[in-house]
Amino acid sequence: MMWVMFALSLLELIAVHFFVAIKWPYVGWPLTIISAIGAIGILVWIRSFRKKPHRLADGQLTLNFGSLKSVTLDLANIARIKRGWEQGALEKKGHINLAGIAFPNRCIELVEPLEKGKTRVFVRLDDPGAFDDALSDCSVVFE
Repeated sequence: MMWVMFALSLLELIAVHFFVAIKWPYVGWPLTIISAIGAIGILVWIRSFRKKPHRLADGQLTLNFGSLKSVTLDLANIARIKRGWEQGALEKKGHINLAGIAFPNRCIELVEPLEKGKTRVFVRLDDPGAFDDALSDCSVVFE
């Protein structure tokens, strides 16, 4: 999905901004430059997912949303990890969504809330089975 967003930003850059730059250069070129910087920013963000993977070490689980957000959880603070949840849970407040534009496939429920009373962390995993195996070895409860 993120690559689609990047491709759409390039398409919009070429189709719209260059036309505007040709028709109204004083408006179009600054707009084109800003859009090009935005497309480069999206590309850098997408690449940051490989450089900042989720990490389990020293009794802590660090979940990264590329270079945009990072959440560190003590394993003792994890009440359970859910593979499914009630309808409308993502629309409610009180959670951190690290899935971005994708649909999450794990919900981590916490014993003690994090920042501003957030008691759930939703995350999208490429290999949920390996995630489950690693955390089940640490005695984390799954539902």
